[in-house]
Amino acid sequence: MRSVRYLGLLLVGVALVAAGCGGGGGGGGGGGSSSGPTEPTMYEPGKVTEGKVVIDIQETKFVPQEVTIPAETQVTWTNSDDVEHGVTKQSGPGSDFDSGPLSPGATFSQVLKRTGTYKIADEETKSSEKPKMTIVVEKKSESEPAPGGKEPPPEEPTPGKSNVPPGSQP
Repeated sequence: MRSVRYLGLLLVGVALVAAGCGGGGGGGGGGGSSSGPTEPTMYEPGKVTEGKVVIDIQETKFVPQEVTIPAETQVTWTNSDDVEHGVTKQSGPGSDFDSGPLSPGATFSQVLKRTGTYKIADEETKSSEKPKMTIVVEKKSESEPAPGGKEPPPEEPTPGKSNVPPGSQP
């Protein structure tokens, strides 16, 4: 009988140790990167960066409410509010799109390839004043380069002219 009691205590002890070392709760190092923490990629709403632009949905409005982007830019809407929102194309060139309900923290993306004016609304908002926004898509060459950016030199040099930007060494 004594050995059964010791076996029972031993099993309870093993179970407690296993529970203490297991997954739930804080502590324990598991799963991180050995090179240390990394910063998440953050884009400023409305600013085109690397062919992408982020539109935030917060406090039942799109931020920004109007943006001009070059063609072939990936637009990503992020629901930063605590209620469901949506992204529905009301008018503009190309195929229609509708995100359906976006839960808080969810995203929806579209690459806008055609030039023109896109009217977007949040059809998921239950209020009478639904958030709306406008996206103007221009040809790539019409858009200004990013701050600090320069127009690329011509592919082939023009006779009598250099294709190297002034102040640069060939």
